[in-house]
Amino acid sequence: MKIKYYGVRGSIPAPDPSTVKYGGNTLCVAVWSADNLLILDAGTGLRVLGNELMSTPFGRGRGKGAFLFSHFHWDHIQGFPFFMPAYIPGNSFELYGPSIAGVSLEDTLRQQQEYQNFPVSMAEMPCELAFTNLKRGQILDVNGMEITNRRLNHPAGVFGYRISSQGKSIVYATDTEHYSAPDPTLLELADHADLMIYDAAYTPEQYKGRVGWGHSTYEEGIKIAKAANVGQLHLFHFDAGLSDDTIDGLLEEARKDFPNTFAAQEGWEFTL
Repeated sequence: MKIKYYGVRGSIPAPDPSTVKYGGNTLCVAVWSADNLLILDAGTGLRVLGNELMSTPFGRGRGKGAFLFSHFHWDHIQGFPFFMPAYIPGNSFELYGPSIAGVSLEDTLRQQQEYQNFPVSMAEMPCELAFTNLKRGQILDVNGMEITNRRLNHPAGVFGYRISSQGKSIVYATDTEHYSAPDPTLLELADHADLMIYDAAYTPEQYKGRVGWGHSTYEEGIKIAKAANVGQLHLFHFDAGLSDDTIDGLLEEARKDFPNTFAAQEGWEFTL
């Protein structure tokens, strides 16, 4: 599987001289298994991914891909109206995500593009969109990628995912808050995963004043990674107030305890 980060910030975009190394776009990760594209969340980083895809069959209306949404807070959906391949007739996308608070995935995205919010409605996107509301624990096969989900700890709910293909596995666990002991649900999901992408929104000191906000720290990610025998830990969903220097410092501390820790960075592309 090939992976590329397009947005690693949480809550709100953070374009600033102090964030240029890790990037200021909100959450978006692309995963390719062979030539099959799976997009994890649709924050502002999705715009950059979309522009890159325009030089591929997506730019000629011959592209097929899938979206996997963890939940629908703004930072996870606000790039979707700016995704250029969605405006090219002939392209098709399958969209998967939880139904939260009785609102479907389709209604959530459609409401974001209603007149009072955006000048172009979702109905005016000429691509083909197919929506699937996921049930807790449901197992999917999306273009040869096996996807399982678990509900994690975040206000209004969030799904964490395990994506398995070609003998490798990725766990996507953003927007989850830790408990006093490692979350048994996440431990199960992450068991012997090759890679876990984990919410590290706050420094341990910041977290003390933000309990209940639905986010975590690098220290808690390490606890899960160790207990679940994870191969690599990628820190993700950095708070807008975390500068590049601060993230560098957190990464240095994290590697003392779990050497195979990395900080997700916009534009970082690698093969698992």
